[in-house]
Parts: sequence; structure tokens; C-alpha cells
Amino acid sequence: MPSLPVRAYTDRLSYERGDQVSVHVSAADPVDVRLVRLISASADEPSLDRPVDWQAAARYAVSLAPTCVGSFLHGDPGPAATASHTRATLGAFVYSGDVGSAPVQSLVSLASGPVLQLRDGRPGLADPGSGDVLVTAGERLADHQWHLVVGMLGPDGVRVLALPVDPLRGVRLDAAASTPVGTVDLTGPVTVAAHRGRAVETVEGATRGQADEHFTGKVELPFVLGSHPDDAQLEALARAEVDVRALEPVAAWDLAFSYGDDPTVARAVVPGQPDGTLVNGPARAVTGRTFTGRCLDFTLATDQYAAAHFHATDLVDAGWPALLTAPLPEELESGVYGIFVENAAGSDVVPISVVPRSSDERRKVAVVLPTFTYLAYANEALFNGLDTSAMTDQEVVVAPESLAHVGDHSFGLSMYDHHPDGSGVMLSAARRQIVNMRRGYRMWVVGGAGRAFSSDMYLIEWLARRGIEADVLTDHEVHQRGADYLRPYSAVVSGSHPEYTSEEMLDALTDYRDGGGGLLYLGGNGWYWVTGVLSDDPLVIEIRRGQAGVRCWESLPGEVTLMSTGLPGGLWRHRGRAPQDLAGVGFAAQGWGHSEPYFRTEAAADPEHAWIFEGVDEEPIGAYGLVMDGAAGDEIDRADVALGTPRHAVVLATSRGHSNFYQRAIEEIPMNLPEHGGGEQDPEVHADIVYFATPGGGEVFSTGSIAWSGSLLQADTENGVSRMTENVIRAFVTRRRDR
Repeated sequence: MPSLPVRAYTDRLSYERGDQVSVHVSAADPVDVRLVRLISASADEPSLDRPVDWQAAARYAVSLAPTCVGSFLHGDPGPAATASHTRATLGAFVYSGDVGSAPVQSLVSLASGPVLQLRDGRPGLADPGSGDVLVTAGERLADHQWHLVVGMLGPDGVRVLALPVDPLRGVRLDAAASTPVGTVDLTGPVTVAAHRGRAVETVEGATRGQADEHFTGKVELPFVLGSHPDDAQLEALARAEVDVRALEPVAAWDLAFSYGDDPTVARAVVPGQPDGTLVNGPARAVTGRTFTGRCLDFTLATDQYAAAHFHATDLVDAGWPALLTAPLPEELESGVYGIFVENAAGSDVVPISVVPRSSDERRKVAVVLPTFTYLAYANEALFNGLDTSAMTDQEVVVAPESLAHVGDHSFGLSMYDHHPDGSGVMLSAARRQIVNMRRGYRMWVVGGAGRAFSSDMYLIEWLARRGIEADVLTDHEVHQRGADYLRPYSAVVSGSHPEYTSEEMLDALTDYRDGGGGLLYLGGNGWYWVTGVLSDDPLVIEIRRGQAGVRCWESLPGEVTLMSTGLPGGLWRHRGRAPQDLAGVGFAAQGWGHSEPYFRTEAAADPEHAWIFEGVDEEPIGAYGLVMDGAAGDEIDRADVALGTPRHAVVLATSRGHSNFYQRAIEEIPMNLPEHGGGEQDPEVHADIVYFATPGGGEVFSTGSIAWSGSLLQADTENGVSRMTENVIRAFVTRRRDR
């Protein structure tokens, strides 16, 4: 696999002028840092870019940095712990989809040495200090089942015992060795779901740290005893007939989560024991050993959600030291900027957005970069092991920077990936290097064209070439600041793929539209997944996919409610807010065959809509483009009155001729039937261009295709897609001169 000799990220994705920016770099040799206004879409032809005079531009010494990755619990025992216990017991309820996902996984470990482990899925006790494995069970735990796993140490020897919560499906394991163990020091910190937790640090809204031998799976009620309980007591605990307090632990933690709780806090059970710290973002609000299925909302049955899901691949903040922290120039205009970090071995260009202050004079047009979607796809590796011939007839070339992160946990995962136990990735963080959020990134599934940020740079360049001045915002500003922040704009323009959306964002965009604003949706598959913000700083977003929609994984039963909001996740469509409700079109189909053009409908000939088509002489529209050679492709949207398209909305053009590589959105297929087909048979596999006005004077223009922006630059911007887009933007601005 290729390597990346220079890796970098910033502490945020967006800033106001004059804000402090921290740049974090991992490299073996000194690097040069500079700031550039990014305007050109191509990294190879940056002729429109503008260098920025920045006081922080200089050469810096740097070193390779370790990454804070892999979640765990770190906590101190209560006052009854001493340094000379003759007997000790380590225990926890554990569950994993793959108990053998790593050769050695630590469940509960003491600072003094002894650790309760899984070794190839088999419970055991080890002494890391001596390197000795004290005892190991002869069989693996059962996957997908809860077990109480305990390890006992004392003068008579050592023992591991696993008791299934469900005796029908779990396994009972018991192994002992006569090796005596001297006194055990229980006074130091305990690490749960890993070994040797260290460098634990709380930074703003998250806690980061490092550890070894991570466990990937759920843990409930981890504990440490200064004694040996008898089998009857442990059997009763496994059957939930007694509380762990009856065993008089010196340390124990309750991982039940209530909405509004600090997700980094593990509540101590023992009187006088300090609360523990959950590090690197394990999932909370997940089902535990007592889950019955009668209530699917953690806010209503906290006791059934008393587990945390730990993963060796969890990351909320990479934790690299800051190479520099300096203010951005006070005079910076709103726009996209790149922080160039370079040396002789390589380079990285970290994009940031400079957004207007609320008090700044605004331009008439704003582009909202869909940064929550960038995070959802951050460092995705769907290409790894995938037979792409079933997905596309385009040439598939995986970028070297994408190959470089496969299997390297320091990059974190995307929300399209799986953790080592097979569970889906619910959280995604901004404080890490994101290789596919770079100008010029070539996406493997769209014929090597841009996607996400690199596709949105087509729009940024096009605006500059057409002389349309625009402020740049991100999802985070819309989420935090709401409709009042958008109100000064005559036209608000989406990016190419605003798929991941919070309720606050939907409310802001709807209020802006209904208050007289002009909304241009120049993308596809927008406003699709319910998204929560778990932390604003560092920025961490959350999803729960549920059991519907086009997905690479689905939530476990009972795990659809977001811990960040206390409300259901899944599709906005299934919460009564389908994309058609906001923009008139919503997700219809996806595919990665040849993109197709749009054909005008009869309504397009109505003189009332002539302003949209002024100067658009081509028919069909958009039979060209960087994204698979057409304007309608990748993921496409259509109008549907039943899902919220206003009845007076006008479908001005529609695509046709999509191949069977394009398949109907799965949530619209209630039953699989033979020869159902795709674009060649299904008339609903198409994209619509829609226009409508709102009673409050607002207007909406939607193109319903991710590929649209890839056609804007064709023929040096002299084309029908470009002309139509410019017509609408300029008309929206003209009609709202007083905003």
C-alpha cells in the first residue's frame, strides 16, 4: 500500500476571519506551511487560486505523531481498594459480533498488571508484566451473545469463568490453573475494554487518549472485587437476580445512558469512587443484557440500555500536537482556503471554509458546503474487496491516498464502514486527516471524477468564472445559527450531495425558504439521513441508520434513537420530512453507469418559465460533464406529491435513458419481484428539474442530481447547465435586492 509522508488536519472545518486556527501535522521531516484561497477545482491547474499573506506561513520542525484511536473506559477505584489484596476478581458483561476480531483483547485491566482478556475469543487471565498467560479457557465465547466473564486471582491459583445470560445460545466456560498469585494492588486506575490506558485528556466536548489491546464489542457493568465470590453469587448476577453492589466491589461502573448525560462519563457504583471517563467515543444508548424489545427508545428504558459499545477503531480527535496555532488574517473574505503543508517527501492541502461573521456585510449569494456529508464519507473504503463490476461500467481507479488508509486505524473510519466486530460506524469526527476531503480528489465510483468536496469545488470555480460573488458557509453554521444567519441572502445554493442533515438544518432551510428566500438545490440524494451533532468542538456527528434506506449496515434492534438528540434516526422520510418537502425532489435512484441528460417537459415551454431557459439552446440539456459524461447521474432525485412536492411545483425537465446500473431507492421497493430491472424498465428511475414558489415569496429550484455540478465547467462554462443555473441565481438575486 502507498504511504502518505505528510499528513495534516485542522481543529475545525470552518472559521471566521481573525479566528485562531490550529494545524496538526504528522511527518518525519520539517514542513513548509502557507495559506491559499482555493478557487480552481483542479489541484493540477490552480491558475485561479490566490496566495494569502499569513503571519504563520513558515517552515516548522515536526515529528511523526501517535493517534488517539480505540475507545476504552479509564477510572479509579473506590476507597476500599488497597495495595495488598490477597484475592481479586475482575469481571464484566460482554457481547461481540466477533469475539475473535483481534488475537488479544483486554476486557478489564489493572494498573498493577493483571488483565482479564479474550485470546482468540477465549477468556483468559494474563500478567503483562511477566508476559505470562496465567489461564485461558478452551473454547471461544459465542458471538452475538451476552456473557458474564470473570477472572479470579489468589493464593490458591487463578480461574476464568464465563456464564451465558442466555444458556440456550451462549456458552459456559470454566478454566483454572494452580499458579498462585501474591497480593494484588487494586489502588491504581482501571482500564476497561483495553489495556494500559494513558494520556487521557478532555478537550472541549470530547475525551481522547491511548491504550493497547482494545476490545471491540459491548461492555456492561465492569467491576473489580477485592474478594472471590462463590459460583452461586455469580450465577445470580448473570441472571440479574442480584445487584453487583451485593458483591462489595472496590470499583464498578454503570454505563446506562440518559439523554442529556455527558457521553464521556461512566457513573461510579461504589460509594466514594470517582466517576470514570469514557475515552475516544464509544457508542452510548445501545442495548444491554436486559433488553426485551418491548421499548425501542433508550430515553424510556434506560436500564435496558446499560451498555457501551467499544471499538478498536473509534476516534473523536486524533490528538496530534498542534504544529502551529495562529489567527487567520482579519481581512479574509468568505471562501474556501487551503492550508498547504509541504516538504520534499510530499504534501497535504487541508481545506477550510472562512464564513462571515453574523455582523458582516454579506454577499447576495451563499453556498452551503455539505460538511456533514463529507464527514459521513470521510476515508471510506467501500472499494476494498468489492466487485465493482456489479456497480458500474465506468473505469474504476482507486486514488493512492485512499489505498494508503486501508487497514490503518489512525485515519478513522467512515459511516459506510464496519468496526472489527461487524457493527456499523455511528460517529464521525473532523479532527483527523480526511484524504477524500481534498481539492482534486478523484472518486473511484464515478469514473475518477470529483465527489463530495472535490465535486463542490466545480461549483466554487464556476461561480468565480461567471462573476457571481458568493459567501461560503458549511452545514455546521446552518445547524448552529439557523435561519437568521441565512436571511440576508437572496440565494442559498446547496452543494452537490447534502445527504446528512440535522433537524436544526432542516428547520433553518425551511424557515429561510418560507420567509421569502431563494433556495437552489444543485445536488442529489439530499436531506436524506437524520444526523445529530454529538459535539460541536471537536465536531463529531452521529447517525443511526435504522433498518431502511440505501445502507451498508443497519442498526441493531432497539438502537435507532440518537444519543445526541434523544430522537429517532434513520431516514428523514420516515420521520415525515422527506426531501421533497423542502426542495420538491427527493432520492429516487442511484447508479454509477453513464450519466444521462435532461429533456424538457411541456411545462418548460410555458412563457412563465422562459427566464429559466433564456439562452439555453441545447436539447437535451447536459449531455456532457465530468461525472460520467452527463448532468443526471450518480444519485438522482425526482418529484413526488405523495412525499411532499407541492402540487403547484413545475417539473421543467426530466432525465431518461438510465441503464440498469441505476436502481430504484430501496425504501420504495416493498417487494422483490423477478425482472424488476432498473433504469431500463422502471419509469421512476429519473431525475427531475423542479421549480416552485412559496406563499411567503420564497422560491425553490432543484436539479435532482449529484452530477449536475460536474457539467457546469463544460466548454469554459458556456453550456446549457451553466446558463440555466446562472439564470436562476441572478433572477433570485434581482427579486430580493432589499434583503
